[in-house]
Amino acid sequence: MLTSKLTLMLFTWVMALLVSISLRVVGIIHPQPFSINHFLVWVLLFGPSFAFLIYFWVRRSFSLNSSI
Repeated sequence: MLTSKLTLMLFTWVMALLVSISLRVVGIIHPQPFSINHFLVWVLLFGPSFAFLIYFWVRRSFSLNSSI
């Protein structure tokens, strides 16, 4: 489906634009302040990097054990 880089880039930009517009509309409809848990921000920020670290570490350890 998404075979060329240009198509993928265009799709990414369109999706980012739609998310941005929808967040702006929601902000206009609900103008009160939005409070968020600080722990959730840290998990969303560092969680994917930590998950990739664990995945690659486990994958590397299994590949080393299988070659012995």
